[in-house]
Amino acid sequence: MTDNYVLNKTADESSDAPGDDTIESDPLDLVDRDGVSGHFKWKNSELRRITKLDGHRKEKEEKLRTEHPDYQPERVIASRILVDEFGGQEALMEALHTNAETGIPGSEADIRDRERIYGQNFFPPPKIKTLGEIVLANFEDFINQVLLAACIVSLVIGLAKEGLPDGLIEGTSIAIALTIIIVVGSSNEYVANQRLAAMIALQAEAVVTVYRGSQQREKIDAKELVVGDLIDFDDGMKVPADVMMVAGQNVRCKEDALTGEAGEFAKEPVTAENYYGGAACVMYAKSTSNAGCTGKGIVLSVGLSTAAGVIAKKTTEGGQARTPLQDKLEAITVQIGNVGTWMAVLTLCAQVVRILLEYFEYMPCGCMNFLTCVEVEGCVPYDFADFSNKVYLELLNAVIISITVVVVAIPEGLPLAVTIALSFASSVMYKKNNLVRNLAAAETMGGASFVCSDKTGTLTMNKMTVMACMTHGKLHLCESASQTK
Repeated sequence: MTDNYVLNKTADESSDAPGDDTIESDPLDLVDRDGVSGHFKWKNSELRRITKLDGHRKEKEEKLRTEHPDYQPERVIASRILVDEFGGQEALMEALHTNAETGIPGSEADIRDRERIYGQNFFPPPKIKTLGEIVLANFEDFINQVLLAACIVSLVIGLAKEGLPDGLIEGTSIAIALTIIIVVGSSNEYVANQRLAAMIALQAEAVVTVYRGSQQREKIDAKELVVGDLIDFDDGMKVPADVMMVAGQNVRCKEDALTGEAGEFAKEPVTAENYYGGAACVMYAKSTSNAGCTGKGIVLSVGLSTAAGVIAKKTTEGGQARTPLQDKLEAITVQIGNVGTWMAVLTLCAQVVRILLEYFEYMPCGCMNFLTCVEVEGCVPYDFADFSNKVYLELLNAVIISITVVVVAIPEGLPLAVTIALSFASSVMYKKNNLVRNLAAAETMGGASFVCSDKTGTLTMNKMTVMACMTHGKLHLCESASQTK
């Protein structure tokens, strides 16, 4: 076998929009063109056209399919692609070097090739942050950054003006508040992460029955499945990968965990004779087979290439959105900071004006009060030419006072009170069997104005359709979703 591989970089495989009927190219697809056991006709991205989640719909449910020259309302989209473009189940199995009796050859080289080309049946667990990473993440919050800066400035000014120990009072108080915020937030997230890691570790390994090179059954861990494997499935089984059913009786699957659609969907082997009538053969990873069913299936997609894997990738790539409370706290901090800054500027201007008035002798020397201004005996006049003159020390003191005004304006007690409240809320939620990893999550549900718990249209498409409303005592109903706006 040679090691001649072609890397496809023509397009990204991120599009899962309904109606996208073009062949996608996966930038991670490695296709062995010259190998023997690695010489597969179809790439990973091409097989995913059969297992795409939108493919479980019938053509009448997809408006973009109505222009297809061979449009059949009851036909399942994935079944049409399987028969018309892949030549049917038998042709696809032949292209994957497998069959419905003995499965793949099962040699070490064969399995290694399939894992290299199509990937492993493995879902990476969520990243568990270390305590250091959690602590550093707290300083990404704008309010905590402001408090840290205020603490440093207060310590520097306090020590410069008053020395030890009085100069530490203001800065230490801010440091204590910041420490409590960091400790409470970090400890809550760290404990939640450890509980999550323990739950992941306790998950039992799923055992699957496969056929590799013979009709002898073999039990393996589901993580060892590869594309082309022939597996057995029975009642109540959690489907371990995206599977094409090739034999079975009374097979129905619950797919609500993926699609949000309640009920069970019938599965049967797809042929050129039955695929016009709505026959569907794809069993999705994470779906559950019904009670009393038995059958066999060929693995078409594994791990992150499955429909469940695509959803998992998208949910982890989105990042963490800011909560309404975080936005409000930052807005309040900015507003208070702006007011404090303007007050500091006015304070600095007032002190500079006083110094200039005294310098130009509009005020008596040493006068510190406009209303009761009396010249101080022995006062040394301001002299900008003499760098040892008191004018420079008083200008520095004016700057220090202005900075102090800004620091004092920062509400260090506000984020502390919010953190303690959220920590209490998360502990209450944990007692009700809700594990809160991030304190902000405890506030998110409290900030929800309404909860949409509808099926596919709301949860997966992020659209809510109003089918009925009442105005002035009159009820308005929509007979179909097409009438809504």
